[in-house]
Amino acid sequence: MTPPPKLLVDADYFFYRSACAAEEEHEYSQDLTVIVGSFTKGKQVVEHELNKLRQRFNTDDLVLFFTDQKNFRKTVDPSYKGNRTKRKPCGYLKLKNWGIETYPSEMYPNLEADDVLGIVATNGSLGNFVLVSPDKDLGQIPCRIFDLKEEYTQTPERAERLLYKQCLMGDATDGYKGCVGCGPKRADQILDKVKDKNYWPAVVEAYKEAEMTEDDALRNLRLAKILQADGWDPVNQVPILITPNV
Repeated sequence: MTPPPKLLVDADYFFYRSACAAEEEHEYSQDLTVIVGSFTKGKQVVEHELNKLRQRFNTDDLVLFFTDQKNFRKTVDPSYKGNRTKRKPCGYLKLKNWGIETYPSEMYPNLEADDVLGIVATNGSLGNFVLVSPDKDLGQIPCRIFDLKEEYTQTPERAERLLYKQCLMGDATDGYKGCVGCGPKRADQILDKVKDKNYWPAVVEAYKEAEMTEDDALRNLRLAKILQADGWDPVNQVPILITPNV
């Protein structure tokens, strides 16, 4: 009999939403409105969401994954996520610290939660597990995934193609532009022409056709790449940046 799965949970998503839901407005006068975060309500929302996951997969075995305050992608491109000027919801940090203290949790230096999820999911240390995140970037990880709408098993082939598609498209949410003029349809057209699954030369060619350079393509690839076990040096606690084989 197969044991219940271990749930690898993208805690950034759940804790951010819970902190947003726990914000309260207090209006003291026409000129003064104060926004506060209800720690009690935030914890209740988190626990409710985690209980739904436990019930869906019939398991109590879960690990929360959080993003560190520093981000190695800033060394690849200092403007990475520079477009995100919106404040964190009130009480988010307190709620995050409570989560780390209360639940089994993972957070690696200079990495986003996505990267830590990718590393743990591919390092061979786990048996039956499910990666839980609505983030489309986690489709780069070849494993069993629940995106909060459907559950699927990502293949290594589809995962690799998604990486190069993201490199071409860029990601406005994360503040990197990709190849000029290359949206989802154009990216698919470029990758569809590659018969040997060696996508990198076609990606570089597309960048050059857009009057960009191979360095531009490599920078975008490194921003897009979600780390896996082979992209992390556990001894020195540093990422190993992707360098495609040509």
